[in-house]
Amino acid sequence: MKDKKNVIVHNNLKLTFLRWTARIWSYIVVAFILLFVGAQIVESGIDADSFSLMEGIAFAFFPIGLTLGLIIAWWKEGLGGIIATISIIAFHLIMLFAHGNPDFVILIELLAVPGPLFIIYWLLSRKKG
Repeated sequence: MKDKKNVIVHNNLKLTFLRWTARIWSYIVVAFILLFVGAQIVESGIDADSFSLMEGIAFAFFPIGLTLGLIIAWWKEGLGGIIATISIIAFHLIMLFAHGNPDFVILIELLAVPGPLFIIYWLLSRKKG
């Protein structure tokens, strides 16, 4: 009986660690994105003519879709994680279609990590309950 209780406590700690890792990482990502997008807007303004249609669509997925997905994940881990993950995948597919290169950049991939972490947490916590 005691071993079963220890396993449950250990699994709860793992889930809690996973959830807070995703949350803290996502807080940093959202702050980073807002800082850079805000600085770009303040410095250069918003010039819709400087974007091609494909670049505008890509921008809707990264950084906007990723940021919104991560914010939603603070309340709804599964939904937000799925939105964030689909957004980053869509961004890469659009870049591949528009430029012939999926534009994999380590910084973008690091910014996207909380999305799958939220999904993993959501899936594991559903199995537990």
